[in-house]
Amino acid sequence: MAVLDRLLETQEFATLPPVAARVLHLLEYENIDIRDVSRVIETDASLTLKLLRVANSPLYATRSEVNTVHQAIINLGLNRLTNIVLGVSIFSKFLLANKNLSPKLIERFWWHSSCTGMVAKSFSMKIKRFYKEYEFIGGLLHEIGKLAMLQYDSPKYMEVINLIENENYSDIDAEIKIFEVSHVQVGEAIAKLWKLPNELTDIIAYHHTPELAPKNNELISAVRFADLLAEMWDAGFYEGLRVLDLEKSVPWQILTSKVPELKELDLEVFTFELEQDFKNSAMFLNLISS
Repeated sequence: MAVLDRLLETQEFATLPPVAARVLHLLEYENIDIRDVSRVIETDASLTLKLLRVANSPLYATRSEVNTVHQAIINLGLNRLTNIVLGVSIFSKFLLANKNLSPKLIERFWWHSSCTGMVAKSFSMKIKRFYKEYEFIGGLLHEIGKLAMLQYDSPKYMEVINLIENENYSDIDAEIKIFEVSHVQVGEAIAKLWKLPNELTDIIAYHHTPELAPKNNELISAVRFADLLAEMWDAGFYEGLRVLDLEKSVPWQILTSKVPELKELDLEVFTFELEQDFKNSAMFLNLISS
């Protein structure tokens, strides 16, 4: 695990973005005052602007225009807004901090992440399950471990990609061969270092194996289902999947056991409807990348 220890000590991943860390700290108090949360977020003008853009976007379809962070908390709820702050701040930090990496590679990574988050959110809305934005933010962050490995040693990660592309390795097997650690282990360690909510940590740790998660396996399966759809729609990031049968997949089996009415769906029609929403994934990237 020496690689993991060294990776966690790198400047980029050693700490959570400051505002996100302070908001999470405030949430530890039982009698939290939303005005305190608003004040903390508003200390970061760029984050505030992006947050209001997201709150006013079709993603949330609020009835009236949101002009302040306080108003966003009232309209969306504190838990949802906190998760959006986490997602936007982390996403923004690393979206703009990859100057030494191949732009095409990083664009592909964020496109996959954005697609997974958008499709997971759309999926949860269609099946009327309320996951408090954990599905959206979990989709954005589920492969943060891959980004960390890329930033830590990009030539080495290119060796991983070569094994996946040319020697039929899975991403996890290739990473362990080259780094002796997988992106799942790296991502889970980062999530714990940052003290992310348990739901997000579980998504990052178990998105390949929702059946092994001690809890939150419905939520994890929703994100993994979206992840698989992104792969199917050519918006993946070097997972190494060769065959995919959604109906027999573990996340779909878990979801249908938790939400029995899903068994009545025509899965082909349902995924076609989700694919239309998938095309909106560029919207989130546009909202926060400037």
